[in-house]
Amino acid sequence: MVMPGTDRTGLAGPLRRALAEAGWLPSGDAGTAGGEAGAAGAAEPVVGVDLGGTKLHAVLYDPAGHRLLDRVERTDPRGGTAVTSQIARMVASLTADAVGGKRSPRVAVGCPGAPDPASGAVGHAPNIPGWDRMDVLADLESRLGARPLVHNDANLAAWGEHVWRPGGGDLAFVAVGTGIGLGLVLDGRMYAGSRGLAGEVADLPFGADPFDPANLVHGPLEQQVSGRGVERRYHELAGLRRPAPEVFAAAAGGDGAAAQVLDELGRMLALALRAVRAVVDPATFVLGGGIGSRPETLAATRRWLSVTEGKSLQVRASTFGPRAAVAGALAAAVAG
Repeated sequence: MVMPGTDRTGLAGPLRRALAEAGWLPSGDAGTAGGEAGAAGAAEPVVGVDLGGTKLHAVLYDPAGHRLLDRVERTDPRGGTAVTSQIARMVASLTADAVGGKRSPRVAVGCPGAPDPASGAVGHAPNIPGWDRMDVLADLESRLGARPLVHNDANLAAWGEHVWRPGGGDLAFVAVGTGIGLGLVLDGRMYAGSRGLAGEVADLPFGADPFDPANLVHGPLEQQVSGRGVERRYHELAGLRRPAPEVFAAAAGGDGAAAQVLDELGRMLALALRAVRAVVDPATFVLGGGIGSRPETLAATRRWLSVTEGKSLQVRASTFGPRAAVAGALAAAVAG
């Protein structure tokens, strides 16, 4: 897998400012012009794509107009080529809006699971059916006209935090949304392991029975620490089916069952962070994703960590919230 390199386009500075102007970064992080008038004005646009099990988010940075263009769609549940076609269509639509389709963008895609650069397949992504049985990279290349960068979404989220908010040392990004994943930046580089499986913390052997075949698809930890896990646990306790955001709202409104679900979520996350620290020991853990970036999740996790860790384990919320993976994809597309 090609790793992001040094920005040779002159786009990193202008894009950083565009992210700050759009409210993605604190205004003090806008930085300097960084070559906007020269290289940026002549450069091709860049597109970052975040593919999730339920949502597909694509953002184009148009250097000529110094603007961000955004598209969000529900992920095609059929998976396979239906999703690669959907990605290509969204990229084409954004490009047409930005430059009339005259310049092809540089594209980076974040997806669940482990992309294999040899076969082009993406394993360990049960929420995207069929991607483990096809050459995703080649199919995207044929549709986009150029080979995109494809990385694990949590790795890209970690990369975005590292690039756009530098200075924190080794970093572990824990993404909790439809599922759970972990991205690592070690010694200034994304770390995916020998087979791309580093960070597949859904497989950690707690949260549910790791020997139960029913838990081998999504992983034992993901049975509890995920949007579906929140919904399932609330149904067990309250006998009601509610989507995860409503469970959080119910907890804020004094619902005891909902409060217990969030407390258990924080406990499981605290255990996961301790397990990762025992192996990798990053300087900082960042919680992100639709579930992980919520302040209630951070508070519950810190509460359980304080029982045994005190302040020795540094945990913070993502700078970008649910947009972390697409911010990292933009950083990877700029670096190429």
